Amino acid sequence: MAPVYVGLTDKAFLRLHHGHGAPVISQTVTVLANALTEDELREMYAQLRSGPFMRRVRRPRVPFARWRWVLADTALPLTMEHAAIDDADALAWANDQAQYPLDPEQGRGWRLSAVPTRSGGMVCSCVASHAIADGHAGLMAAIGLVQPELAKTEGLDDVGRLRDDLKDGASRGIAVAREVVSEARRAYRDPVHRKAIRQAMGRNDTAHEPAPLGWREGSIIATFDAAQWKELAAQRGGSTNTLYLALVADLLRHCGSVGETAPLVLMTAVRILRKQDQIDSNSFARVPIVVQREWLDRFDLAPLRAASKAGFGAVHGVGSGGISRPRNMPPELIDVLPEAMVERLADIPPITVGMCSNMGVLDPFVPTVMRNGAQPTMFVMRGVFQGIDTEQADRQPIALATWLSEFDGKVQWVLESIKPEMAHTDEELGFLARLVAEAWGLKPLQVSCGGGSNSKTAREFS
Repeated sequence: MAPVYVGLTDKAFLRLHHGHGAPVISQTVTVLANALTEDELREMYAQLRSGPFMRRVRRPRVPFARWRWVLADTALPLTMEHAAIDDADALAWANDQAQYPLDPEQGRGWRLSAVPTRSGGMVCSCVASHAIADGHAGLMAAIGLVQPELAKTEGLDDVGRLRDDLKDGASRGIAVAREVVSEARRAYRDPVHRKAIRQAMGRNDTAHEPAPLGWREGSIIATFDAAQWKELAAQRGGSTNTLYLALVADLLRHCGSVGETAPLVLMTAVRILRKQDQIDSNSFARVPIVVQREWLDRFDLAPLRAASKAGFGAVHGVGSGGISRPRNMPPELIDVLPEAMVERLADIPPITVGMCSNMGVLDPFVPTVMRNGAQPTMFVMRGVFQGIDTEQADRQPIALATWLSEFDGKVQWVLESIKPEMAHTDEELGFLARLVAEAWGLKPLQVSCGGGSNSKTAREFS
């Protein structure tokens, strides 16, 4: 089995854990009508420990040899809280869990926690750094709780030999040398590129003090009847996904930094698999889709569906984006540059965008232990920007990050406001989401809002 190398997208997310931005984590939140036992939680934890989440980074000592993901022999402990919470506080509790600091490079890249509810149920959270799990990788880890034989770790047990590192380093060293010459020629011909490289090499950034200043990332989950959603999408000339994109674009119109005439740009996630059930950490690419305002004014999904199909058809490979490969520089060269320099090279477009990730139908991924009497009422996946503050929010283009999934006959629309201009509170974000949905003819079954931090007394099981 071939080794699992740390890709450029993996490294982009690792940089965020090293102080170059707000770390991004993936989170699965499950709300249960009936609580799991301590033994059942231990069983889930043990199964996750035997799957693809158990990875760390191995940095070869040979220059230019690639970093590898290898099996980790340690993990953060299972955490079970004593004090029960109200059912209405489930998302607020999940928000707190999403802020737990992770260290994916050293093998502490994920965490399982649970809390009882006063109604006799339970809320479970599984967080994982985006460096070790995008949405697909998170689902592949979750499916191991349903079918343990699919919890694959092939390739992670290949720790590498010195001979292999020497061969890889020599080959990559030649490639890097060629790319340095190529980039020197490009810089000679292109003064803008030359200036960007000089600034990245010469500037020495210092870490800034976090300054939320009355704002924090907003968080809501809106649920809809799946049959109504699909029927409405078909009536408007679109699909489940097209209606999702339209709602996000319409919601983006309310963002103060977008303006009345600026284009509505969505960054949609497209999964790219090189082989079935691969255990890559990040197997996706982002596809930009420009949504015309007149489409939304007419509530017409047909042109948006055509635009999204065209965008998906022109998708580039994994690791080809502006964060993974800033200024479209050669991949081998980017891979060996200091991460602070790569971060300074990142060319962030001066636009405001909405991020869309369609996770599909999640029912097959509900852990077996949760199907046997626990009665899950919500099973949802999302991402969270840990500890993002006003300065970090201003430096990145995403105003609204969203995820769509279907579970138990319901469509789950998860929204995170990543800029103060989008929404200052969860309540404001929830109001806007309901307003937009109802304008399209959708009536939410429920809109759940997050909340502030709760003091926690936790019990940990190793």
